[in-house]
Amino acid sequence: MSKSNRTPGRRLLGTATAAALFLAAVAGSAPARAAGACALVPDERAASEKTLQCGEALTVRPAQGTRYRPLYKKGEPLPVGIRLDDGALLIDYRSASPQEKFQILTPLAIAAVRGTKWAMEVAKARTSTLVLGGAVMVTNRRLNEYVVLTEGEGVDVTPADTSMVQKRWGEARIRALLARFGE
Repeated sequence: MSKSNRTPGRRLLGTATAAALFLAAVAGSAPARAAGACALVPDERAASEKTLQCGEALTVRPAQGTRYRPLYKKGEPLPVGIRLDDGALLIDYRSASPQEKFQILTPLAIAAVRGTKWAMEVAKARTSTLVLGGAVMVTNRRLNEYVVLTEGEGVDVTPADTSMVQKRWGEARIRALLARFGE
């Protein structure tokens, strides 16, 4: 085969490679495409509050007066976690892959999930976590102990804790927490 016969094949391969790279750059990663960009949108249940909406992957509804901020990893379009300083959040997170994790960091505890719906509340000397669906691992930052909560279970973390105790929350406590979100 002569050199002139190989050139069109190499050009075609080069063009196909360039096109693939261009499409990958324009399209972005699959999870980012599926999740979309994050935006603060009006909360349907509380007009004065905004919901953080990141496509279909993440919805964060704060109770009135809640202080929080999303945490990003360099180069990632979606937050990898949230720092919750005060108040309560209702979180719905759906991971695009089993390797993706999402965390809520509070002064006393860390909640890590792969895909679930749960609520967290931070008060001056207590962090409370309630799981509404799926499973959440909650770690006491001071004790470096964790529990895995499933639907209907919750845990309170305080500075005086000597161990972590998960409990099935009563209907009244669940309703009181969800009422903060208009549910």
